Amino acid sequence: MIAAAIAFYPAFRSTLIARENAAREQWWKRAEWALGQAGSDSQTDREVANDALVALLDDATETEGRMIYRTIENLQTSGSMDTTVGSAENGRRRRFPWQR
Repeated sequence: MIAAAIAFYPAFRSTLIARENAAREQWWKRAEWALGQAGSDSQTDREVANDALVALLDDATETEGRMIYRTIENLQTSGSMDTTVGSAENGRRRRFPWQR
């Protein structure tokens, strides 16, 4: 029984790692798409990109979050966007540990 458990653990762990890697790969595909749309000439595309980037922040690492936040910040300071980073439901601005 112990031998079966020892043999099972590496297979289980490699499955978890493969699943995590696949999820990160999908996250990056979405992020690349949204970042590409963020530079569009179309106001609608930029607004959709902003919303997508805000949604992607939930699963971003700190470095990825900084990249996304900076992109959103640049969109907003250029005067091309009306929306803010944060929850639309409660109207409060989202705060991040790296935000000063």
